[in-house]
Amino acid sequence: MTERIGEGALGDLRVLDLATEGAAYCGKLLADLGADVVKIEPPGGDAGRRRDESGRLAFAYANGNKRSIVLDLDVEADRERLRALAATADLVLESQADGFLEARDLAWSDLSRPNPGLVLTSITGFGRTGPQRGFRSNDLVASALGGAMISIGDPADPPVRLASHQADVITATLAAGSSLVALAHRDRTGLGQHVDVSSLEAMAAITHIAGVGKWLEDDVVPKRVGTGLVASVPSGAYRCKDGLVYLMVNRPAHWEALAKWIHERTGNEEVLLPDFRGPSSNRLPFRELLDVFIGDLTEQLTVAEAYHEGQRRHIAFTPVNTAARILADEHLAARAFFEELELEDGRRVRVPGAPYRLSHTPWRIARPVPKADADRRAVLEELEPGPLAARRTSIAAVDARRSAGARASAPTGAVGPASSPASPGLGLAALAGLRVVEFGTGLAAPWIGRILAWAGADVIKIESHAHPDVPRLFVAPRHPEQGTQPECSPWFTDWSAGKRFVALDLRKPEGAELARRIVDRSDAVIANYSTGVLDKLGVGYAALSARNPGLVMLESNGYGESGPFAKYVTWGPNIEALSGLGSFSGFPHRECTISHFAYPDPLSALHGLVALMAGLRERGRSGRGQVIHMSQFETAVAAIGPLLLESALTGQEPPRLGNGERDRAPYGCFPCRGDDRWCVIGVEDEADWRRLCAEMGEPAWTHDARFATMAARVVHAAELEAKIADWTREQDDYAVMERCQRAGLAAGVVQSAEDLYRRDPQLAARNFFETIPHFKRGTVHASGIPLGLTATPGRTPFSGSSIGHDNEAVLREVAGLTQTEWQEGLRSGAIEARR
Repeated sequence: MTERIGEGALGDLRVLDLATEGAAYCGKLLADLGADVVKIEPPGGDAGRRRDESGRLAFAYANGNKRSIVLDLDVEADRERLRALAATADLVLESQADGFLEARDLAWSDLSRPNPGLVLTSITGFGRTGPQRGFRSNDLVASALGGAMISIGDPADPPVRLASHQADVITATLAAGSSLVALAHRDRTGLGQHVDVSSLEAMAAITHIAGVGKWLEDDVVPKRVGTGLVASVPSGAYRCKDGLVYLMVNRPAHWEALAKWIHERTGNEEVLLPDFRGPSSNRLPFRELLDVFIGDLTEQLTVAEAYHEGQRRHIAFTPVNTAARILADEHLAARAFFEELELEDGRRVRVPGAPYRLSHTPWRIARPVPKADADRRAVLEELEPGPLAARRTSIAAVDARRSAGARASAPTGAVGPASSPASPGLGLAALAGLRVVEFGTGLAAPWIGRILAWAGADVIKIESHAHPDVPRLFVAPRHPEQGTQPECSPWFTDWSAGKRFVALDLRKPEGAELARRIVDRSDAVIANYSTGVLDKLGVGYAALSARNPGLVMLESNGYGESGPFAKYVTWGPNIEALSGLGSFSGFPHRECTISHFAYPDPLSALHGLVALMAGLRERGRSGRGQVIHMSQFETAVAAIGPLLLESALTGQEPPRLGNGERDRAPYGCFPCRGDDRWCVIGVEDEADWRRLCAEMGEPAWTHDARFATMAARVVHAAELEAKIADWTREQDDYAVMERCQRAGLAAGVVQSAEDLYRRDPQLAARNFFETIPHFKRGTVHASGIPLGLTATPGRTPFSGSSIGHDNEAVLREVAGLTQTEWQEGLRSGAIEARR
């Protein structure tokens, strides 16, 4: 068999996809980047093929670009076929019930015996270890237990999840990134591993803005407060003549611009009072009054007027978009975002396109949605001795030639990609030897750097005293008299622990040159500055790659690098509104529902991790670097693709389902004993319904004709769930979860940050939370990094670095400064002294 090197950044990868419905997006991400993803389906095909129309469209969206073969893993001949396929594969994805693969001798230990380089990634609700490893999960359970639902929605409503199964999407995206990190380690060492990804841990990690670090700092458990953010005043959804706009004010200058506009348009003099100026904390006592002032402005405007005039004034106004508006969006059209996908029946449908854009190896749809078993003959014909060893030897040789060529052609002082471990003692880390430079602010790019540093990369963050990152402005809520504490924000730990920090004034040519010298000796750059800023400073991709052709650079921002609105300003909640997620989520009577953990930021960070690792993998094969542009708007739209696919076909808006499912009931969030205590329960089939009825003691109403079938229960879901709420209301939430899970039902407590830290036995058993040495506080506690690398677990060696903490070490050791150059940099101000 000849070596298979296909198109795309992952064109050399063979992936076997045994993942079930909720995890299928993982294989999609890999297939869309060129991997040969072979979907292994059970007899009768994947369950998603048998859902209602919306479910079948969701299946299609997640499974285009894959090949399909049906194997009955209860039959030894088909198990042997799977083992043979695994012997030629790089990666196996699975999300089977606990013990399923082990009982059939198909666990990682079995499949890796003939193929030591195999990576097997498990994508499950609770993980493959711990006291709850066998518990059932789904998107609703993960959203509840992981700390998301407690802070989503209105205080008058039950907690609610985000639309279009975002817990499944984020977990699958994490799994794709984790798999590529494990494969990078495999390519360097020849050794594969089992990657154990848990949706509980994924959700606990991505909700960290409203999570444990914050709670330990201020002792306030985040709860539901509507569309406005507690820490950003003003913020929220405001009514215009023809719809809603979302506003977020996060800087003093943005408030000044907004107050001026309100005054100009309404004649309001009070809005100009100095009481409202400065940081958001100054405006906290006046939230309701300011909402009235803003409403007086927006009610005079159309959505388009508020959006574009607000952005012209550099105010973060964005539409609360409907599906119709997204499908007709001017910016997405200018960027040719939407693509066509061919369904099983031959129909061609409009679907969201690339969540990221790789300049040399672009994302693409190359195959239609496969019919079950459509590729059986072709796949089985490939079962002759595999090309793995030859392929790895070829890749290693290319990488060696690339490194040698980069060193030979590099300018003085540049030796190409780093070749030594990033930090002492991390030689066995997954990403040891990788060096990454970060120009990041907020969460989206810095969290990528945090993940890479945890996995062993040397991540160097370049920042400035003149423009400190958002978490550097932290004031301790218990000690406001101490003023700003730049090293002590819990979000600084969450986003930047484990990195090295260099302070440069990039406005000075000498400072920009020092940054370029650091990048000369690095493998990758991650950035999320506003469009055009890095180019203006002389550290954009063109300038950097001219000196380091193997550089892979990821640039992330709200709208992408091009298009009519490329320079518009956004924050995470603006993207929720802009993408339609805010309109599609929540209960039918709520026009906008927003998360309180800036969901698009971790969503784009994990997509960015996938894209960056794919770009680095392709560079290892070709020796060529590239730039990756990521629009958070497009990434968020891609994450809710099934809803937009359906809307494009039907011309209708997706229904707001709250916590429900269109084809299953009961499926909801039920009150329990205590203040704001809740438990979710999801019934998937008739067997589940019988289990729930038994747990409730078979009350007479369960035999009512209205609840006799799944279809009938869906029609009468509101009445049904009211009766279940009567059963749960006087019980402890954890007791309800335990009873239901022991009976084989998917159920979970709606946990708060305090619950996650103090009461979750699964997170405790799997050591999810990290205790990290801190330069100023001794130790701090933080949410863990849930990559699930069982053979190469990462760690965070330190936190609390000051601006410029590592100036001398990095500039002398990496940039190669002489003593004279070091002193001159300090004298000129190009190097900003550590404070």
